[in-house]
Amino acid sequence: MSRSLLPGLALVLLLVNNVAGAGDKQEPPKNPPAPTAVTLTKVDAKNGMIAIRYTDNQGRAEHQTLRLTPDVKLLDETGRAVTIDVFEAGTDALIVTAGGQLKELRRPAQVHPAHRLSDAVKTLIEMTDCEEGCVQEVQRIYDMLRKLDTAKNGTIDPAALKAERELLVVGRVNRIFEQLDADKDGKISKEEAKGLIREHFDRLDRNRDGVISREELLQAAQEKHTPKTAQPEKK
Repeated sequence: MSRSLLPGLALVLLLVNNVAGAGDKQEPPKNPPAPTAVTLTKVDAKNGMIAIRYTDNQGRAEHQTLRLTPDVKLLDETGRAVTIDVFEAGTDALIVTAGGQLKELRRPAQVHPAHRLSDAVKTLIEMTDCEEGCVQEVQRIYDMLRKLDTAKNGTIDPAALKAERELLVVGRVNRIFEQLDADKDGKISKEEAKGLIREHFDRLDRNRDGVISREELLQAAQEKHTPKTAQPEKK
């Protein structure tokens, strides 16, 4: 991911991805299980075991040991089958599990800091002949971008892009409240907050009234998209 894009990523988007991302209504219901990003802490090829470290959706660090049974798929960045010796302790990986059993271990595509986000789409296209669901994901990307070409001239309309961004942020914030606002009073108390929402609670509770309102969460997201005014240099 280009470093120049990092300041534009809203804190709220990070929080929602951990709290409500799995419930995105746009996901096809029959898609394969989503992979989990982990760090390999030990690779024991002789005994067919790997140890992993990851963060669960409550924001807690978890450690687990998984067995490499013969049916586990071992894949490189492009989806080609590889042997366990390409994996090393201390490196990042993607895993897919089902019923507590490891089903797939993959090396994630490494994006150089100088690369653009569009390079990730190129990688997705390259994987369409070997990875289930990639064709549908490329189609989803195309459908999303086509909506932003309001003049039908092959160019994204900046106004439509801004409107779509704001709509997505509002939708994600609404999903947070659907999941966390247990008493449906339109506010998230510290007792209701979970994961990263709880970790950043004081930062999000701007008026210090002990709860996070929908407006406070929206404000936190929208601020990230507003360029900061340059401050005069102190003499």
